[in-house]
Amino acid sequence: MVVVEYLYEDMKKLVNLPLNKVIDGLNNLGAPSEYNEEAKAIVSEITPNRPDWYSVHGLARSVLEYYKKDKKSYKAKKSNYVVNVENTIDSWPYAVCAVVKGLKFDDEKITEIIHLQEKIGLTFLRHRKKGGPGLYPLEKIAFPVKFTAEEPEKIRYRPLEYPSAISGKEILEKHPTGIKYKHLVGGWKKLPIFIDSKGQIMSMPPIVNSHDVGKITESTGEVFVEVTGPNFDTISTALNIFVAALADMGGEVYEVRVNYGKRTVALPDLSQKKMKINLAKINKVLGTKLTEKEVKELLSQMGYGYAKGVAETPPYRADVMGEIDIIEDIAIAYGYNSFAPTLPDFFHPGGYNKKYEKFDDAMCGMGFLETKTFVLTNKDKLVRVGYRGKVIEVTNPASEDYNIIRPTPLGDFLDVFVGNKMKKLPQKNYEIGLSYIEKTEKHLIFGMMDKSIEFSEFRGYLQRVMSECGLSFSLSKKKNELLDDDFSSEIIVNGKVNGLFGKVSKKILEKFGIEFDVYICQFNLDEL
Repeated sequence: MVVVEYLYEDMKKLVNLPLNKVIDGLNNLGAPSEYNEEAKAIVSEITPNRPDWYSVHGLARSVLEYYKKDKKSYKAKKSNYVVNVENTIDSWPYAVCAVVKGLKFDDEKITEIIHLQEKIGLTFLRHRKKGGPGLYPLEKIAFPVKFTAEEPEKIRYRPLEYPSAISGKEILEKHPTGIKYKHLVGGWKKLPIFIDSKGQIMSMPPIVNSHDVGKITESTGEVFVEVTGPNFDTISTALNIFVAALADMGGEVYEVRVNYGKRTVALPDLSQKKMKINLAKINKVLGTKLTEKEVKELLSQMGYGYAKGVAETPPYRADVMGEIDIIEDIAIAYGYNSFAPTLPDFFHPGGYNKKYEKFDDAMCGMGFLETKTFVLTNKDKLVRVGYRGKVIEVTNPASEDYNIIRPTPLGDFLDVFVGNKMKKLPQKNYEIGLSYIEKTEKHLIFGMMDKSIEFSEFRGYLQRVMSECGLSFSLSKKKNELLDDDFSSEIIVNGKVNGLFGKVSKKILEKFGIEFDVYICQFNLDEL
């Protein structure tokens, strides 16, 4: 969740609604909000799928539409501003840009834009891995502007809030923001830069802007906005969010012609994206009897246009990927409390898989608690447990935390101990779950966390579960990056290596922030 806090008076200037209606509207829209009497501020919790709500202007826009007070539309005026994209690097090839004029910045608006920039960078752009945004006073820039790449040692400018000009290499080593995001450009021989026609380096995306030409102040009335990154569609949506917020502040949006060699793109693209929706499917999913006219009105409350079975999605919406997302918005506008509770009109007793019942019974009999973790994980967890093999990545993940089909449950299982390390010891957990390397496999993994654990004690648990399930095994000492060298073994069943057993090394435990002893055992149930 992203927390956005803003004065009620600032919101009231934008929506002119009583406090209770603002709070109710935000809660109904899916942005849980409450009023802080002492600070005279509204505090809203925003889910990562609505980055357009990270500013008070974005929230006000949705509240106005929800209460049918106003419906925003955005259009970019033609202009002669040009950005040339040339000689970029494969890891960071795209730039999207816009110009916004007629702004009247004050301290609150500057703070809002900075917070919007930071929160979009952290969430929607995945800690700048998916892109980096930048804003510049237009009067300090000479067009045409070039987005290109240069060797770190040849880049030289004064980064934001730094006393002097330094090289790109020094920015990564000395500047606080450079140090923080240095990992994003690790191994790159060249670094991306914006440079204007006077030769002024404007920024080094996705790291830091220039202090001389990249700092917004209260005297700034016109801005150049850019977002760069590895995916054109992602950064285009981020640009639209910024542009919409600036337009809501009173700005006028102007196109920038971005030249990609022989291809020229006029940006920002503020056209509404069209998507077909089916009335029968809407009513089937929601259990309603809505008419087309009612659907049109409900969609309007959520900022959509609608005509002849086609919904028109606002350009700043990052979360609408299919028809079901639009149906969800229809349900929100309809009101979840308006749905009549009903019982399912079918009955099915379900099935029961007895194949792994004996393992469940054995683990429960020894006092282990069953856990369930997701079959999706991320590279960070796999690296922390020493996994270096192949992985299958999700093409369009909803979250960077769940973007890989796990080849092993070890990282997620250790995370269960992390989440419960403040609870009473000892802790004993187990899971029978899926993993996938070259095929789907069912694994049993169990572990124990305590202040001190003896090898023989934990081996006894393995011996008992194998005995109760009619299996014989042996342990063969084998080093493993996850385990302590003195207590690291392979499990041999039917003459074949089937899993691992041992004490998790202190080095691995430190990566997870665990201060206690942890023993762990994992083996493949499908090969028994």
